[in-house]
Amino acid sequence: MKRIFTILVFLMYISISQAQSKKDLILEVDDLRSKLRETETALSESKREERIASAKVESYEAQVNELKETNANLLKNLNSFTEASNKRSDHINSTLESLVQKEAQLRVINDALSSHDSITLAVFTQFKQTLGSDPKITVSNGAVAVVMDNSYIFGENSKNYKVQDKAEAIIAKIGSVLKANPTMDIQIVSNSNLVESKDNKLNNWEIGTQQAAAIARILESKYQIEPKRIVATGKSELGLYSIETATEIIVQPRFYEFFKLVKESMK
Repeated sequence: MKRIFTILVFLMYISISQAQSKKDLILEVDDLRSKLRETETALSESKREERIASAKVESYEAQVNELKETNANLLKNLNSFTEASNKRSDHINSTLESLVQKEAQLRVINDALSSHDSITLAVFTQFKQTLGSDPKITVSNGAVAVVMDNSYIFGENSKNYKVQDKAEAIIAKIGSVLKANPTMDIQIVSNSNLVESKDNKLNNWEIGTQQAAAIARILESKYQIEPKRIVATGKSELGLYSIETATEIIVQPRFYEFFKLVKESMK
């Protein structure tokens, strides 16, 4: 009997132990299931966050690529602008250099013109001081002109081309001014009145030229005026100013030297 009781107690203990173990197992299973659900939830959240992160990464990469492209375009535009700016700068520098050169050329020409004008004015003043109010003295186109009546120089005979003694004094004064200005060129223009020549030995052109040449010879021989400075011409009966027969001595700077200077300056 005692043995049976012992067996029953043992079996009861085993049953209680098994029941307790089963309960513990159930609790453990429930706990594991809870942890599994939590893990699955965490995994799902991680995957969702991973997808969000991947989307952000792709968005950032797209933005980076867009920024790279924008920067590349900006750099390209900057290079183009710099190149264009350099070209404009070179063009401006070239233009400024050309303007400076042109200004220097114009300054040379202007200085030459001013010098010629100053010399012409000085010669005009010298003639005025030396000759007074008679004969007529004018300034035109950069030249000084002294106009003398042929009847005073050559006498009343219109065919005469020998300078009268009384005219030597005024020619001497003219010669002194011309000698004092060796850089000036001289043109002597004489016109003869309309003369009827029965023998046709001399016409009006020839008389005018002979009269101009007579004055040129005096200036050369008596007042040492270089002949290469002098040009003597006749104008026939084509009168000068209001005087029907007159001789005009035109004194002017050597314009061919001025034109040569201009030509050299413009190279």
